[in-house]
Amino acid sequence: MKIDAFAHVLPPRYADRVFELLAARGDYSAAEYERMMGIDPTLRNLEARFQLMDELGADYRQVLVMAHTSAEHEPPEVARELAAVGNEELAGLVAAHPDRFAGWVAQAALQDGERALEAISEAVGAGALGVQVFTSMQGRCLDHPDYEPFFEHMASLDRPIWIHPNRTVQWSDFPLTEPESRYAMYIRAGWPTDTTVTMCRLTYAGYFDRWPDLKIIVHHSGGTVPMLAGRLKTVQVTPENRAVIARLKRPPLEYLKCFYADTANFGNPIALRAALDFFGPEHVLFGTDFGFNPLFAPETIDDVETVVTDEELKRTIYERNARRVLRLEEAALVD
Repeated sequence: MKIDAFAHVLPPRYADRVFELLAARGDYSAAEYERMMGIDPTLRNLEARFQLMDELGADYRQVLVMAHTSAEHEPPEVARELAAVGNEELAGLVAAHPDRFAGWVAQAALQDGERALEAISEAVGAGALGVQVFTSMQGRCLDHPDYEPFFEHMASLDRPIWIHPNRTVQWSDFPLTEPESRYAMYIRAGWPTDTTVTMCRLTYAGYFDRWPDLKIIVHHSGGTVPMLAGRLKTVQVTPENRAVIARLKRPPLEYLKCFYADTANFGNPIALRAALDFFGPEHVLFGTDFGFNPLFAPETIDDVETVVTDEELKRTIYERNARRVLRLEEAALVD
């Protein structure tokens, strides 16, 4: 069985509310996100989704993760409403199609403070496998003190965190001379960079020392971490960093290897080899970024088939790691 641990979806009620918010915002960034939501019909159309899933094989299942829409920057009361609507729809999809979907990942309104943690507990109680958050929440990195209770809560629940990058077109690549990112580089290069920076920031915050069993799944094979490991093996000495260096009990790379990475590289076996080499096969879950391009899933499968020749290792990546990390019950997956 192939269990896709990072398969995006945009259910109708959530989509309608998000598009209302984007239209009200009315800026170029909002228009860009609305355009992105229409690139691949499988994101919103179940019939198109099931057709492509059938083409990927009878043994292909998905863990549903809400499509990133930039709505996480909304005020607490709006984010709370969106999370509740989205979680209800995701749970409904999995219940209605157990032969297609292996589970769902809750949305979290971290800006909602203590109520967000209560909502997360309710979602997990309703069947959520874990929670998706973003590299930036209202402009703050996830290592901000306001979000520490979230990581502590997820560690206590023993449920994984999915982290998705969310830089927008408004994040200029050259802010001294250009007001916005050009050529969609904020996605192509910026998103993997944001993932890398966030992984390092959580490492430097000492979260894996405080919660050694914390499970965090990062997108796109861990951004650029595997390729930049030589540059990241030490913390650069600065006045600010002396406290970090003194606090960390292990070398930085050992903490970075604690993350779980997916296989979503869109036809780039070099990146998958690097991820397997860096994180180790037990920390790589099959994930395709399904829903934003009909080629992403088949290209990801091609990458795995190209890079991994051992059948037992292939099964570990396709299925066993997801069962173990996401705590999927064998009986819960319909063959």
